[in-house]
Amino acid sequence: MTQDYWEIIKRLQEPQNLSLGWELERRVAENKDKTALVYQDEIISYQQLNAGANRYADCFSRLGFKKGDVVVLFMKNRPEFLMAATGLSKLGVIVSLVHIGIRKDVLAHDINICEPRAVIVGYELIDVFNEVLPLLKLRAPALILIDSPSDHELPASRMQALGPLLQSSSEENPSATVTINSDDPLVYLYTPGQSGLRKAVAISQQSCLIKSYLYSMLGYMQEKTVQYMCLPLHNNGGFVGAYSAMITSGSTMVLKQKFSVHNFFDDLRFYGADYVIAVGEMARYLYNQPPRENDRDNPLQVMVCNGMWGSLVEAFRERFDVQHIIEVYTKTEGVGIFVNFEEVPGMCGNLSLRDMRQGEVVQYDYSNKQIKRNSAGRAIKCVPGESGLLVCEINQLNRFAGYINDPSSTEEVLLSNVFAEGDRYFNSGDLVQLHEKDYISYVDRLGDTYRWKGRTVSANQVADVLQRFYGGIEDVIVYAVKVPDVEGRCGMASLKLIEGEQLNWAEFIKHINRRMPEHARPVFIRIADQLAGGQDSEEYKEILRYEGFNPGRVKDPLYFLHPELEQYLPLDMETYKQILAQEIKL
Repeated sequence: MTQDYWEIIKRLQEPQNLSLGWELERRVAENKDKTALVYQDEIISYQQLNAGANRYADCFSRLGFKKGDVVVLFMKNRPEFLMAATGLSKLGVIVSLVHIGIRKDVLAHDINICEPRAVIVGYELIDVFNEVLPLLKLRAPALILIDSPSDHELPASRMQALGPLLQSSSEENPSATVTINSDDPLVYLYTPGQSGLRKAVAISQQSCLIKSYLYSMLGYMQEKTVQYMCLPLHNNGGFVGAYSAMITSGSTMVLKQKFSVHNFFDDLRFYGADYVIAVGEMARYLYNQPPRENDRDNPLQVMVCNGMWGSLVEAFRERFDVQHIIEVYTKTEGVGIFVNFEEVPGMCGNLSLRDMRQGEVVQYDYSNKQIKRNSAGRAIKCVPGESGLLVCEINQLNRFAGYINDPSSTEEVLLSNVFAEGDRYFNSGDLVQLHEKDYISYVDRLGDTYRWKGRTVSANQVADVLQRFYGGIEDVIVYAVKVPDVEGRCGMASLKLIEGEQLNWAEFIKHINRRMPEHARPVFIRIADQLAGGQDSEEYKEILRYEGFNPGRVKDPLYFLHPELEQYLPLDMETYKQILAQEIKL
């Protein structure tokens, strides 16, 4: 079967009559009673999943929606999310998967940028959505449909209950499914990109299917696999990765609303789940838990991970007795997928996918923020041992249609004539180190490096130091903020404390002073109730950067490093104004 998947991937260089909806219908024809989803107390077969999807397809078809229309889906992890997205895709309707953690202006921006004709809102997010309702600019018919129990009260007259419409809809496969081909857009995902506001990017049926086949071909996913899925479905790894791979492999998914470090392995044992698609933070949180006698007594056999620390891989494998830990590197934009298929410790992927080249590592001029080129104007490739910018080749298998309604940001990430006249590459914005046999390891995000006091600071390295302070800190996000009329950008850290813990500020500053130079110390600290991690972290950083250290925007407690007292002190509006006026010089 591995060879069959590879042949399908190669055929996808040209448009094929293949789609995620078609794959689901094929699975139903082959084994309709096979369990597709396990959610809380529900067990949903492939036939039931497909029937639910068909109800959404028929409902929206009768409402006049057609191929190319856009519908926003704003819902937490639950089966209805998957049914709605799959059903609409059978019509060729593009489903915009909006991040459920964003609020107010940012939420309105993400919805408006894709020019939707309707929004499906999960009842669990109705209060959040209602706050942005006046800011929305929807195209006709501008429907706001609430996916809720029949007795749930709707707070606005513009809202309409979706339940009654679905109940009267057909469960038969729509005729439109066979008209969808692999080049058609499937969903819109969101990314911070490399600058500016958040961006929407179209993910094609082709891109989704290729990733799903790779999980079977290189990631050991089989029909008998029971996958434990706790990533957000609005993210690349959730819908495009985990869900699509479940369908194409015909396996079973245990769907959870969110990741729980305390319940993770107990859940795996309860459900008999042997497969997890994860992000690096999840592995770190799990490993940092106190050892238990039954750590190795679990069914987990395969973990496909994006962003696990290289030094953690073997330790995690040994402690929890995991047979395969496969690190992958991919961007939300969908250009290229880099897989550490031989499981070489510390590597996040390989420049080649079998006989298909995915990208190159090129020398980078950090001062001028551009690729180094030779006398002929071509990029200079790195040799093993060197670090440089990862550029991903845009070709028939790795396409990039650009950011939705944002041509200037699209232009920023496109590179032309890199190695030959007429070639096109995607600028990943990431620094990687090249190793023997074309393996790569992650170094840093260019967007997460900044200049402060004439020195370059790595946000990831600062975060690593803060994480090592074991005085009540559960999680950290570090980013740079601009202080008006001050050169460069200074560091700011958002900290989430362990429940019930308080930060010992005296010990905290001692820890920092011992482990990092003065210019690298975070100038501002924010104590947050929650932090988005993993695939959400880049998007969440954009929100944090926008709110900055302004007490008028930030409701969480803020602190600043007083330059003379060498202490972190509370930051209120009066102090904020003193900083802006440079009465306090940072």
